[in-house]
Amino acid sequence: MRVARELLGAWLVVRQGQRRLSARIVETEAYVARDAASHTFRGPTRRNRSMFGPPGTLYVYRIHQVVCANVVTQPGQAVLLRAAEPGPGLRGDTRGPGRLCRTLGITLLDDGSDVVHGRVEVRSGARRTERIVVGPRVGISRGARRRLRYALDGNRWVSLPRPRRVRPTA
Repeated sequence: MRVARELLGAWLVVRQGQRRLSARIVETEAYVARDAASHTFRGPTRRNRSMFGPPGTLYVYRIHQVVCANVVTQPGQAVLLRAAEPGPGLRGDTRGPGRLCRTLGITLLDDGSDVVHGRVEVRSGARRTERIVVGPRVGISRGARRRLRYALDGNRWVSLPRPRRVRPTA
């Protein structure tokens, strides 16, 4: 849960040849140990093997013809990258995990890569000043009531429905 909050305000940078596409992360969801909504709940499979990798591994998967990306925080736990504010020159909708991946060009080929040295990188941003709002996760049936969704309060790039409960930024 701590990493889900700490990723808010960080930059997601994707290399595409000579170009670099970037977006500032404004919304995340945590998937923790013994979480019925997590892809790791029933143990390792061919599909989720990256989720059991070391911290900083990118877990990319397809669901309903949409690609989504998570950053592993420890084996079996990860943070879903839900939405980001487009950086300079980036065009497209980055609200929602599928749109975020499509706009930045994150694909299944990025699964298992390292977010420090890979084609898809997470870089720390400037000190965050926005408040964090916390709410239940969306788009899942099991564990949906758990307040493990984090977003930057008032940011227009946060996906709908926006979480409302304010948590101190400390």
